[in-house]
Amino acid sequence: MTDSTTPTEASQSDPENGPGTGRFARFLGKFKHVKGAIVALAGVGAVLSGLIGYWTTYQTVQKGVSTSSAASAPANLSALSILVLPFSNQTGDPQKAYIADALSTSITSDLSRIRDAFIIPTATAFTYKDKAVSVQQVGKDAGVRFVLQGSVLSSGETVRISAQLADTQTGAQLWSETFAGELTNLFALQDKVTAAVVNSIGREMVVVAARESEMRRSSPKATDLMLRARALNLQPQSLKNHLQTEDWYRQALALEPNNSDAMLGLARSLTMQAFNFGRQLAPDEIEKKFAEGHGAILKVQELDRDNPGVYGSMALYALTHDDFPGYRRASETWLALEPKNPIAYNYVAAALVQSGEPKRAIQLLTQAIDLDPKHPPELVTLGMARAHFTLGDSEGAIEWSQRALEANRKLTDSYAYLAMAYALKDDEARARATVADLLRADPNFRLTQFKRPQPSWPAAYKEWFEKKYLPAARKAGLPE
Repeated sequence: MTDSTTPTEASQSDPENGPGTGRFARFLGKFKHVKGAIVALAGVGAVLSGLIGYWTTYQTVQKGVSTSSAASAPANLSALSILVLPFSNQTGDPQKAYIADALSTSITSDLSRIRDAFIIPTATAFTYKDKAVSVQQVGKDAGVRFVLQGSVLSSGETVRISAQLADTQTGAQLWSETFAGELTNLFALQDKVTAAVVNSIGREMVVVAARESEMRRSSPKATDLMLRARALNLQPQSLKNHLQTEDWYRQALALEPNNSDAMLGLARSLTMQAFNFGRQLAPDEIEKKFAEGHGAILKVQELDRDNPGVYGSMALYALTHDDFPGYRRASETWLALEPKNPIAYNYVAAALVQSGEPKRAIQLLTQAIDLDPKHPPELVTLGMARAHFTLGDSEGAIEWSQRALEANRKLTDSYAYLAMAYALKDDEARARATVADLLRADPNFRLTQFKRPQPSWPAAYKEWFEKKYLPAARKAGLPE
């Protein structure tokens, strides 16, 4: 069910090009130009090689760090160390070996976006090609904690790709996944596999390393404290968890005052406390956290100008301080710099919803889920609920609100969208029951504090808020 009086979609928008204009649109325009030039080359193998080269170059330019330069550090200094074994070609066709080789190269390149990770270069990894060797032996030889291995099989025009992450100390398999697609759309399949693998194994590596850090009896180093914070950030968000990560990041900064990653982590923790859990804080405490977080972000920019993570906190600070253009600009910059980070998609999608473009927001959030389908971030499912509700799709809002609550009941905005969606379906009993659940979880919830537009916000959102949002909220019985 769709309400035709929702905020107007931008008719001139191209869904394939993503949101907005400026730096983000120029990046995507450049990508389409490069992709078009590559497709003109003969053979799918050339397509994959060209795209991999472009992506590697882009990563290097944006971060100033290449996989080969990272390899100059001793592997035993990082618990987040990994080697990607060449994927095996099990298609029965030697002419298709390039598919397996391209996947190995692409995944190795993408792993470089995991902060502080030690990645064995592709040239070294390929010395193991077609050799029978155990993961324990690879770990011993290369000095890495994790090994990723995989295979490519095909049947007709269908290709099946399997990947497994193993612990080199125990030989245990920590993660595995299988993907299937068509040979005729190999580029899209490769991109999907690479994104899903890197997002998933990055999570597994951090969890294992953090668990071992907590087992150490000696006083933790800054890297140990930061690993623990990063692992806790993978858990469902709550004020308690953010307060704990704040403490760990402060301890890390006491040991290393100019550690930009610890500073960024502290800024994120403070900002998320104020933004997502501000109703549990005193009003003056909210602004103190925003101000300290913003100050930390500015210092991170001085120390590490190419760190894309600063733009998330910058965006939220702008949004809560009556600077909607600044919010959208920071969000789009973040997504341009980290096009495989699901949370960055969510930030731009929120800007699209507030700009009267919920359909494009849903398209973008769908791409975010495709990047990590087994573990979509809770904020992305909440974003889906909000976008469907704004579109007037009550059924979709109910489904995604329920999924968001299943992921995390501490993010209580999900209850509000669920209650309003029930109200629009004239299901008064469920709407009232959901409001009761909301107030038990968040007694301080008030409409005056929830998504109310500020002067700099788009006119389309302001009109929708008055004509659609407030009536639905009042019908549901949400307290004002």
